[in-house]
Amino acid sequence: MRVPWLCIVCLCASGLMLRCGALPPAALGDVVANAASSLNSMKVTGAWRRLSSTVSESVGLKHALRRLQAVPARAARLVHALVDRMRVGGGPVITTQYGALRGRRVIARTSAQTPYYSFKGIRYAQPPRGPLRFRPPAPLEPWSGIRDALEEGAVCPHRFMLFDTYKGDEDCLFLNVYTPALPDKLSGYNPKLAVMVWIHGGAFAVGSGNAFLYGPDHLVGAGVVLVTLNYRLGALGFLSLENDEVSGNMGLKDQVMALKWVQDNIESFGGDPERVTIFGESAGAASVHLHMLSRASQGLFHGAIAQSGVALSPWALAQEPRARAFELGRELGIDTNSTSELLGYLRATPSELLVKAGARLVGAPGKTADLQSTVSLPFLPVVEPDVPGAYLTKTPSELLPGADVPFLTGYNAQEGIILFRRLQRYPKLLSELDHEFKRVVPPELISSDDELSRRIIEHIRAFYFQQRPVDIRNIDSLIDLFTDIMFLRPALQTLRLQAMTNRTSPTYFYRFAFDGALGLFKRMLGINYPGACHGDEMGYLFYFSRFNYRLDDDSPELKVSKKMVQLWTNFAKSGNPTPPIDYESAVNFKWLPVNDTSHINYLDITGNFTLLRDPEAKRVRFWDWLYDNYANKLASTSVNASEINV
Repeated sequence: MRVPWLCIVCLCASGLMLRCGALPPAALGDVVANAASSLNSMKVTGAWRRLSSTVSESVGLKHALRRLQAVPARAARLVHALVDRMRVGGGPVITTQYGALRGRRVIARTSAQTPYYSFKGIRYAQPPRGPLRFRPPAPLEPWSGIRDALEEGAVCPHRFMLFDTYKGDEDCLFLNVYTPALPDKLSGYNPKLAVMVWIHGGAFAVGSGNAFLYGPDHLVGAGVVLVTLNYRLGALGFLSLENDEVSGNMGLKDQVMALKWVQDNIESFGGDPERVTIFGESAGAASVHLHMLSRASQGLFHGAIAQSGVALSPWALAQEPRARAFELGRELGIDTNSTSELLGYLRATPSELLVKAGARLVGAPGKTADLQSTVSLPFLPVVEPDVPGAYLTKTPSELLPGADVPFLTGYNAQEGIILFRRLQRYPKLLSELDHEFKRVVPPELISSDDELSRRIIEHIRAFYFQQRPVDIRNIDSLIDLFTDIMFLRPALQTLRLQAMTNRTSPTYFYRFAFDGALGLFKRMLGINYPGACHGDEMGYLFYFSRFNYRLDDDSPELKVSKKMVQLWTNFAKSGNPTPPIDYESAVNFKWLPVNDTSHINYLDITGNFTLLRDPEAKRVRFWDWLYDNYANKLASTSVNASEINV
């Protein structure tokens, strides 16, 4: 006769209690009291992982674990609850301005296996649900007692790009803190470590700050406090009705709220609120640069790293956001011309329907296709009305140079490979671009003068494609074109405009061209094409376990990773990626800042790290010529058109 599963649970739990040592009555009571409430929230896979790590040295308990695998999932969750409480019941407790949090001590998954402290799922604002939907984030209320910060919070609603499925919950404004050292009140020890706040990318529409992609092991092992965060995405984060009620940029305002939380609380985690560096990739990089330009973010950080994106990128700012909001309404069956009526419906619509409708908006570009719709960017940051609490009231070009803090930025050599993801979903894209090449022209080069626009289009097409069609045989040319338009040209324009101001802090520029096994996006999306794709550099800064376990310590990938981690964390610590005194340096060169924009200094990151000048010089000269010859004509055309309208 089979032993009832509850008996097996009790036996295993008893064995674990004996192995862990005697528990004080209060802790034991805490375990029992919290076990039932944990049943519905625990994942079986997480349970087996934690349980197996706890009993890995015990043959008898391993046997019990194998027997336990046959019992119902409910029993597994119960054991998870029991084990997890016993393991972390005595975990580190810190006190924030809002209340106490319990974390856990973790061993890094790198070869060094250095310990650090993890505090996950920390709420930094109230859930933006119901009447708080489409509004700026609301401050937290303090709590009493100790809250567990052991598991990541829910991600914000989006379509998960790997499986193209809905994922998330509107109660998603959480952040995670990982730190190598905590203050000790008894001894007065206060590490005051440099802080790095990561803002994830994802076209302002997908993603989260969770460790699935952004494992902290490398960066925390280099001696910084790492903060990752979620912010509202898609329509929920970037819808704008261009009025006081919904002015837009809710996702960016979420980021500001998280940065304020860091200023108020990071010292409790061993961080220095006077040494905070914000860094991000793609949409996260554009967010970083926008924080440099926004008055709402002033004083909340002291350094900035923008990887593959700046505020001047042609995909970083919405055009006609109010019209897009009504377009979303029509996609949901809301046929109205009333702003208040539209808002009422959108506030009452389930978040999953909003996310799916937003995805459909970019499914069929049609006659009004432009550069943003070509790369599927439905909801973006906006220039807001000048109302209280506004984040951005002027265009980025009007606000440059922004915060005078050390700035590090750059791009990947073949950013445009990310187009393969779009081609997988929409195979007709190449044919449409071939017949409607205007769709790849930067918006500032599009004119109401059809003849002028035609000449600009012909110049671009001739330079990149000569007389060849836009098809898969000439995909390298399209990759270069998108790399230049979307990333390289805006970054260089930013450097040049900064140089024309009284900015005093240094700026560093890089080109990432290493095509290795840790290339994150290309491997994750199943793209098999040579080159450093958009997002590939992140695999060398963050720990992504699906890659790292295959690599030896002396692999080229881990050597590149070690150097990049040191450069990035040096910058966070001192504002200089290669400071003059570094006794444990993995690098043997000095990264020169951009001092003269007539010749751009940059660090070329391949298997080697080489200091060079003027990236993609021939292509950059073409764009400089194009803008020099046509910018004034376009401006003149725009002025004449406005005079006619008047």
